[in-house]
Amino acid sequence: MVRSNRDRIPAPAEEVTEPTGESDVAPPPVDDVMNPLHFIVPTEVVDLPSKGRFYPEGHPLHNCETIELKHMTAKEEDILTSTTLLKKGLALDKMLQSIIVDKKIKVGDLLLGDKNALLVQSRVFGYGPSYETKVTCPECGENFDNMFNLYELQNKDFEAEMEEYGIESNEDNNFLVRLPKSQYPVEFRLLTSRDETAAARGGKELKSLSMLQAITVSINEQTDRFYIKRALSSLPILDASILKRAYNAVTPDIHLAQETTCPHCDATGELGVPLDAGFFWPNL
Repeated sequence: MVRSNRDRIPAPAEEVTEPTGESDVAPPPVDDVMNPLHFIVPTEVVDLPSKGRFYPEGHPLHNCETIELKHMTAKEEDILTSTTLLKKGLALDKMLQSIIVDKKIKVGDLLLGDKNALLVQSRVFGYGPSYETKVTCPECGENFDNMFNLYELQNKDFEAEMEEYGIESNEDNNFLVRLPKSQYPVEFRLLTSRDETAAARGGKELKSLSMLQAITVSINEQTDRFYIKRALSSLPILDASILKRAYNAVTPDIHLAQETTCPHCDATGELGVPLDAGFFWPNL
């Protein structure tokens, strides 16, 4: 959900009648009239999927349910088209950092689900809710153009899923699950944008085993990284799937999928909205 914050824009000045005589009040200097501070960029207040629950004390988003974003301008467009930033995979992070109003908030510290929500809403503010892009049908493998309506994307109810799976967070904002096959107790954490960037720099994707290694804080009460890597590598498939399911259950996020119908084979199903630099270039 997005909450408007347009009351930050100054109200129009009241109409003033033309003076009939000389006035002692001098007109404002031309330099003041042309000062860029007179041009206020509109902002919006965006609901965070996490509701600020899993940020530590002292973090600017601790227990904050919303964040304030500026609308994108030509400055952010330059960031999104920077060849250097695109090659390094930093264009989206730099753009988000530029439009976050509270500069104490760093994109690298954002939980991945919160970052996803901010990317979607900044795209809506900049180009509107309609997003047309090519997708691939998972049934027949054919490509087709699909129009996503970003207004329809909703934040996930992670609290209901935590209750359903019986998972609670501890004082470190981590989670504990006991794996059914091995009976290992596993403490795991939520991933941040910094984790995603570090994986990309190392040429990895945060999925499967690399994702499990990134989220696991301890296994069998052992925090040694070598031990964790060995233990996860030998986990039964059932345990690995339960750990992934537990992580997905507690992760605050925006539901990035919409129902689509393939024009080639008429198969209907949910397809995810791709969040990449091309997401910010409408197909005009």
